[in-house]
Formats: sequence, structure tokens, C-alpha cells
Amino acid sequence: RFPDVAESVVHTLMDFLSSDGGMQVIIFVRAIVERYPALRPAILTKLINTLDEVTNNNVMCVCLWILGEYCETSETVKDAFDSVTEQLGEAPYVVQADDKKAQEKAAAEAAKGPKMVTKNVVLADGTYATQTIYSEAKTPAVTDKTPHLRKMIIAGDIFLGAIISSSLTKMCLRAPDVNLDPVSVKEMTVKSLLAMCGIVKMAEVTVSAQKSSLADCSERVTLCCRALLDPKASALLKKTLLSEGKSSFAAFLKHIQEKENKEKESREDVITSQADDLIHFRQLRSLTAQGGDLDLDDGSDLARATGYADGGSLLSNELSHVYQLSGFADPVYAEAFVTVHDYD
Repeated sequence: RFPDVAESVVHTLMDFLSSDGGMQVIIFVRAIVERYPALRPAILTKLINTLDEVTNNNVMCVCLWILGEYCETSETVKDAFDSVTEQLGEAPYVVQADDKKAQEKAAAEAAKGPKMVTKNVVLADGTYATQTIYSEAKTPAVTDKTPHLRKMIIAGDIFLGAIISSSLTKMCLRAPDVNLDPVSVKEMTVKSLLAMCGIVKMAEVTVSAQKSSLADCSERVTLCCRALLDPKASALLKKTLLSEGKSSFAAFLKHIQEKENKEKESREDVITSQADDLIHFRQLRSLTAQGGDLDLDDGSDLARATGYADGGSLLSNELSHVYQLSGFADPVYAEAFVTVHDYD
């Protein structure tokens, strides 16, 4: 609505990507990048510089998707690729035995808690007293400088690994079109393939809550590898990978805008109350009223308590808060919406 100040607002909001509201911020940034092409270079530069500060896995997924879709110049493609690969590091992406032992030892020390020591002491006046001392173990200095992106992958985030593979593949496919030299393109391709092989290996050996997504991750990464290694596959998949994602997201934003406009028009036409409606003051009712008397406000109270204050609701509104709870690789998946008509 206010494109003149959008750039300064977005830059200010992007400082909060590592906060609790980082998901809302990155969703807003994603919409601004699509709707205002003139702001893309500055926003992408800011996003690349703040990528190492992102600590939330879902926020990181959206950041990588933006970099893979909208980096369309040689500078942004090169900077984004270097930033992602630097944060990701080299394979393998599994916890080494020594690191695992150190983590278990630190967790055991933290679980012990403070020690309590009780002893008898002689006070200045010659009397005895009981003294209790709590001693806490020294907190070891934090020396782990592993980037957040690598930590997320080592922790077993398979879905994030698939997003990384897709993003790196898009950058490699777009690199020749933005006049990067063949040597740099070849180097980017080799680094991407090594990273994708490490991600698949991580998904196979790591036990995590996303283990059911292993088949999807393997299939996605295999497709990305074929797009980079096979010229025929690259020719077939390049247009789909580089343009279909943005067009689908643009259609999604257009649908959301049309939906909001329709809801705004419908809200403007609805009359919530009439000017001559009676107002009932319960505090002014007589205390001698019988228990069986009809209360004119009982119907509205029941409607508000059951969530049907507007006289009904559409199925789309009822299901708007339903989220998918498992991966796409599950053999059976179903959801249900239950309405309980109780008023107690």
C-alpha cells in the first residue's frame, strides 16, 4: 500500500529474523520481494548478510527458498551460493563420536544440578548453628562456533536438507544465464553435488522425527542431481525449476488479495445491529424473577459460547486452522473437524 517506505520498513523488520516473530517477518519479506521487483536487490543483499543469524528451522527454509528463486544477477547468485555453502560446511553432516560423547557429558553435568552441603558452625557468641551451602558446577564456556544452518542439518532436519538441495540447484542452473564464467559454474555444481550427497547420507543414518520424509528427500535430491549432471534432464527441468515456483507464488498472492477484497466487501454490507434494537440490562432485573422465566439474552449467550455468534460459519473458515501433521510419504493420511455442541 505504501511502496515509498516499504524498503526502509523491510530492512528494519529483517533485523528481527532471529526473534520469536521471525516467521511472520520472513513471510512479509517474501511477499514484498514478489510484489516489488525494484526492491529485490537491496532485500536480497540484506537477507544474505543476515542468514547466519537465523536460528529457526522454518524461517531458514523460507530464506533459502527466496534466495533460490529471486537471485537473478551474477553478484547475488555468487554471494548467496557462497553464504549458504559457508554456513552449511562440508560433508559429512552427522554427529561425530567425540562430539556426541562431549554433548552427553555436558548434558549429564547439567542434569546433576546444585550440590547441597550441610555442616555445623560455631557463631561469635559461642552458640552452634547449622549452615547449608549450595554449590553449583561451573558453566563451561561456550566454544561451539558451528553455524546455525549446519546445526539444523546435523540435528536431522530432512525437510530443510531438501530445501537446501533445491536452492543450490536453482543457483547452479541460473549461473550460466547471468554470465558467470564456466570455471565458477563447474565449482558451484561440484560443491552442490557433494552437499546433496551428504544430506541424503544424513537422512539415512540420523534418527529424527522426520524419518518418514526420507523417501521424499531422496527423490527430490536425486532429481536435483540429475538436473545438474544430465544435459537432457537439465533442458527439461530448467524452466520448471527456475520459473514455475515464482509464478505459483504470484498466483497464490493474487488469490489471497482477491479473497481479502471479497471479505472486505462482504463485511461492509453486513448490518450488525439495528438502530431500534432493544438493550437488555441484566443488572436491572428484579431479584424476585422466577427461575423459569425466559431470559431474552440466553440465545445470544449460547451462540457466543458455541462459536456461532454470526448465525453460522462456512466450512472453509472452520478448517482454516487445520495443519498437516505428518509427511507426504505416509501411506494413509486423514483429517477430521469435530464440532461439540455442548454448553455447560
